[in-house]
Amino acid sequence: MKLSSLKASALAAAFIAAASVLALAQFPALFVWAAFIGWASYDHSGATGQAALRSSVALSFGAIMAWLVAIIVATRGSPASATLLTAIVAGIASFVIVAASRLRSLRIVPAAFYGFASTFAYLSLAPGAFTIEALISPSLRNAVFSVPLSLLVGTFLGIAHTSLARILACQGGEGRRSLSEAHASKGGEA
Repeated sequence: MKLSSLKASALAAAFIAAASVLALAQFPALFVWAAFIGWASYDHSGATGQAALRSSVALSFGAIMAWLVAIIVATRGSPASATLLTAIVAGIASFVIVAASRLRSLRIVPAAFYGFASTFAYLSLAPGAFTIEALISPSLRNAVFSVPLSLLVGTFLGIAHTSLARILACQGGEGRRSLSEAHASKGGEA
């Protein structure tokens, strides 16, 4: 029985999501929420090999930019000015992210902001993560390692999702479309 590309994609997404939650639960230094963001970035970037590469580079670039902002803020002199300093440095980093999009490998600006936001989510939520000790640690406790790695795991989840959807659809080329494209081709209906 052939499944429509949307149904095949939905079934593949369900399987990959469930398997990734179970697998990533075994690795506390990796974050399933960040992996899902990486997966979404891959999908909205076109769900192709080129999309995987460009999305991954942009995700990592955004994470590195956020880490640099965090380093600057964590080494600040006065706690009273932390909010203002964060605002200024985050503004400069955002300018750099958008300006860097002229480079072909950094053209996917939303992916860079996903990486940036994911890094700050981790830094804001993980106890002790927003300290200079953690930020310079050569370990997965450091956001510059754990967040991009989690995001890149998500890219591989997206690739697995696309491949499994293609297999389930048994339709060669149609299964290559991203979830967004499969949904759009059906007019939003299953």
